[in-house]
Amino acid sequence: MPQRAAIYARISSDQDGASAGVRRQVEDCRRKAESLGWTVAGEYVDNDLSAYSGKPRPEYQRMLADVADGLIDGVLVYNLDRLTRRPAELEAFADAMTAAGVRHVKFVTGDLDMGTDDGLIMGAFAAKESANIGRRVRRKMDEVAAGGRPHGGSTRPYGYASDFVTVVPEEAEVIGQIVARFLAGEFSRSIATWLNDQGVRTVRGKPWVTSTLKGILTNPRYAGLRAHRGEVVGPALWEPIISEEDHRRILATYAEKKLTGSSQLRV
Repeated sequence: MPQRAAIYARISSDQDGASAGVRRQVEDCRRKAESLGWTVAGEYVDNDLSAYSGKPRPEYQRMLADVADGLIDGVLVYNLDRLTRRPAELEAFADAMTAAGVRHVKFVTGDLDMGTDDGLIMGAFAAKESANIGRRVRRKMDEVAAGGRPHGGSTRPYGYASDFVTVVPEEAEVIGQIVARFLAGEFSRSIATWLNDQGVRTVRGKPWVTSTLKGILTNPRYAGLRAHRGEVVGPALWEPIISEEDHRRILATYAEKKLTGSSQLRV
């Protein structure tokens, strides 16, 4: 019976930053450890990190290091796909457990022997399902874009309501002034200063900076165009706030700036 067990928790996306998902995993693992009579020596949490992308997971790596150093003699995870979604990584995990002599690896959602072929097969299925989900999501996003519908998200675009379609008149007026000033030759820094002096704030309630302004000025959505994967795919379902002609003039200005490399051109 493990006397120095590790709890590992992970979630791929935590949009509100509240860590609620990983917190629930840890709580369930604690209850599981208590029911098994395991002593928990450490908790390792990777929040807002995918296990399929291959990006480094600091807490996962720290747990493996502690296992290798003999500090951990058991591992408890909510579900196999929280541990990994990549077959190669699952094999590496199993090898690390074998090398350290750790025979106890359990999951809240069901028992699985990581030292058997069945364990590795389950990991392969988890990886395959993750890839299938990714393909379904991309196909759905392609369909939404082709129809001119908004993608949505956690933060509405400035100038539009939370449905991403309805124009907010007072904000649309601000965007119109921003565009007019920019096309008249005013520097972005000066426009940002003007907005902040007027008490105008972004949708997140923050002061304006040049990068935020550029994001609005170059975004085709404000000309009533639907962009997807960096390209305009057609007209959008929402009403435009600026004309397509002004949108093209703005892009041409930024293209000229990039081409010349001039730090004096509307920086």
